[in-house]
Formats: sequence, C-alpha cells, structure tokens
Amino acid sequence: MNMKIIYSLCSWGLGHATRGLPVIRRLIKDGHEVIIYTSGRSLELLRSELGNGARYIASVPYPSPYSAKVGFAWRFLKNAPKIMKIIKEETKDIAKIAQENKIDLIISDSRFGSHCKFAPSYLLFHQLRFIAPFRLMPAEIVTEYYNHYLQDKFEKIIVPDFAENSLSGDLSHNLKFYKKEKIEYIGILSDFEKTDIGEDIDFLFSISGPEPTRTILEEKLFSQINLLKGNIAVALGKPGKFTKEVIGNAVVYSFLEKKRRDELMNRAKMVVSRSGYTTVMDVAEIDKKAFFIPTPGQTEQVYLAKHLENKGFFHSVKQRKLKLDYDTEVALQYKGFKPPWKTDRSVEKFLNAVGIN
Repeated sequence: MNMKIIYSLCSWGLGHATRGLPVIRRLIKDGHEVIIYTSGRSLELLRSELGNGARYIASVPYPSPYSAKVGFAWRFLKNAPKIMKIIKEETKDIAKIAQENKIDLIISDSRFGSHCKFAPSYLLFHQLRFIAPFRLMPAEIVTEYYNHYLQDKFEKIIVPDFAENSLSGDLSHNLKFYKKEKIEYIGILSDFEKTDIGEDIDFLFSISGPEPTRTILEEKLFSQINLLKGNIAVALGKPGKFTKEVIGNAVVYSFLEKKRRDELMNRAKMVVSRSGYTTVMDVAEIDKKAFFIPTPGQTEQVYLAKHLENKGFFHSVKQRKLKLDYDTEVALQYKGFKPPWKTDRSVEKFLNAVGIN
C-alpha cells in the first residue's frame, strides 16, 4: 500500500539530509508520497538531489547552537527555552500538515516536535545521551532523562548504528532511562556507494557543518594545504550555485552532487573532515581511511573523535593543534572501521522498524 509520509529533518549542518537520502529515495522508488520538512541548506540540498520526486515544506527553524566563541553545550543551554518554544510550534505545524494531507506516517530525523496523534511517528536519532563538558556524570544523567522525556511521543527510536561493535559509543549505548524495546539499532546509513575505481586522489577535504564553524575550518585548512603533496580535492559543502576552481594542486568544488560525490570519495585515499556522525558513517560505508578534526566546543564531535581514536579506527586532532602534514601521516596508521553490514541492509531494517515492509 502506498503511503503519504512526512520526512522531517534537523537542519543543523547537512548530515541529517545526506544520511536521510537513501531512505527517502527508497520510499519514493516504492511509490510513496513524501513531504520533506526542513529548512536552510538542508532543504536546498534535498531539493537539488530529489527534484520533483518529493514535495517540500519549509520547517520552523531551530536556532543554531553553534558559535565561533561559545561552546556548543553552553550555547545549547542558553537557547533551550527558544528551542522548546519552537518545538511546540513545530508540533502544531506538523499536525496541520498531517491533517491537511491525510498523512499515514511521520519520520523525524532529530526533530523532537515532528509527531502527532493522527499518524504513527518514528524518531531517527543517534545522540540519545548528550555528552557533557568534561563528561560530568550528573549533567549526562539529566540530559539523557530530558532526551528520554522529549522522545516519549514517538513509537520507536531508530538508531543508525549497531547494537554491538558500535560507532557512536556512549552517544547511543549504555543508557539508563530508555526501555530496550523502544530502541532499534538498524546499522549505518550513508548516501555513498562503494565502487571499484582507482584511488588517484591523495586527500579529499570534506568541509561541512553549520556556520560559522564551517568557514573557520575552511580557512584553517587552506592555510596549511600547501604542506601536502599529491592530488587534492576539496568539497566546501555550500549548496546553491555550483563552482569549480583549481588552486595549486587542489581542485575546489562549492559542493558535490551525488554522482561526483560518490566518484571523488571512492577515488580518495584519505578523507579529512569534521567528526560529524554522518561523515563517520560515510567513510565506514566505503572502507576509507580518515582524519577527523572535531568542531571546537561541540561535545558530541569531540567525544566521537576520541572514542574512534581510542578504538584504533581513525586519528583525530584538536583544530588549534592541527599540523596537516604530520597528522595525515599519522592517520594512515589507523585501521578504519569495518561495519557488520552496510546501508542497503540498514534501509531494509529501517522500513521494517516503521512498519512499511
């Protein structure tokens, strides 16, 4: 039976949009009517990738928790009252859309207000516990309980990770308040596809994330990119008008649509990027070496980078200590992550979890 589905996505960076693409494409392929609910660059990206395959409604935007000077955790707490107000507005917005379009199912990627009583609602989410600065246990207990409370409106929480041998570590494991039957681990989700192609790009820089941190990383990397030898490709993560220019031994793209993104990622010997969870899943999907530079003050990325380094999967370094020539050499010694299964199987598990298959 074909269904009418709202697919709602958080617009903090492009990671939620890109990891949602394999699921959304499958829903469209299977004949379901999909309404995309997001905003900003995420909306631009999904519209450019999916075209007329879906409908688009601009979402109520969450205030950005990112800043050049203030840490993520403190800015998030400062914005919490605004976010709670917007979540209430979002819930009303979603209810109206669901009623007017006779929606059968709601899928929300990290938007706590995208649910309603008119249709079963499922939350795709990997950060069930917010990592506190300095791993302060009382703070993490409070944030996990708070997350648990906000997510109680959903039928189930679908985690893009593995129950065992996980990528996300304490972000979605070793939990205190969640019922086991409420959580389903489906495996990684990535819009990349591994292909049999020669690796003729020595370094692929994937610069993404919300502003102003995206631009700060861009400036930091370009100040040291001349230290590297070999072929270099740079994706700036700026959807909109496509541009391509050659700077020294680097080819710089404003953004990469799926075909070129898949090609360059497969051609790359190493990926250099933020340690956003979607990027981590991407490099695992196509078996790549990687070097991560977590966003300063963003405790999720800082924890994830450290967790992956401690496991021996990927090297990482703080942005202020970055030495590109040295760090990329060190990163080659790490083993990478071999997932138990990949996105094709994860999509099937996702569809089963939301009751479509």
